Amino acid sequence: MLPDALIDRLRTARRIGVITGAGISAESGIQTYRGVGGLYDDPERGDRTVEALSAETVLSDPDRTWRVLAELARMAADAEPNAAHHALVEMEARAEAFTILTQNVDGLHAAAGTRNLIEIHGNIRNARCTRCPHRVRFEREDLMALDGTPPCPVCRSGLRPDAVLFGEMLPEREVAAMYRAFHVQPPEVVLWIGTSALFPYILDPLFTAQRHGNVTVEVNLERTDLSAEVDFALTGRAGDLVPAIAAVFGRDAAPECP
Repeated sequence: MLPDALIDRLRTARRIGVITGAGISAESGIQTYRGVGGLYDDPERGDRTVEALSAETVLSDPDRTWRVLAELARMAADAEPNAAHHALVEMEARAEAFTILTQNVDGLHAAAGTRNLIEIHGNIRNARCTRCPHRVRFEREDLMALDGTPPCPVCRSGLRPDAVLFGEMLPEREVAAMYRAFHVQPPEVVLWIGTSALFPYILDPLFTAQRHGNVTVEVNLERTDLSAEVDFALTGRAGDLVPAIAAVFGRDAAPECP
């Protein structure tokens, strides 16, 4: 399933950085935006969803934003971490250094047990008050039941999703963590899973890895613009390929010095 040359590199590696997109969660029943079976299979619906989940809409019509989030939550009501999420947890346990940078807001990496996690776009179950410092964590069932903007339990002002909406800036703390993990101390292996790598911050770790002679791997159901740039472009289900990678990662790595 894996090329021999990749297996050789994985066996001796101790440090790995992983970048995930919607494709890793598709096998858990969460619909992607683009790609096979994505929201943009129906372009009008895709545009409506993106518009509702935008910085402009959350200010002008927050009820609409929350209704779409509730709809997406209902669509993913039964979603649980899949084999790929669990395989990454196994790799973290064996790695000397391990970071997941995820574009996903579904919380499945954390639910699987990943510890060193950068949720660069936040999490849709988290909310913050638009007036006071209070923050709220919704249970899945409560998020699914929303039909408009929930009030802050402290000051009764409206809450907003504590996630990066379309047109908003990335959070500074997470950007700093991403820079440290992928550029200050570049991992020996950088693995992209289920992302089309449309954004510079998802693609830039490739160039850093190449400058340091580190190995780059893509796992995706279909080829992307990234496929021609990485050392190994693996086409197939993340639930098959990521466990195969985990099975060999770090197996022949030299022990740490005491």
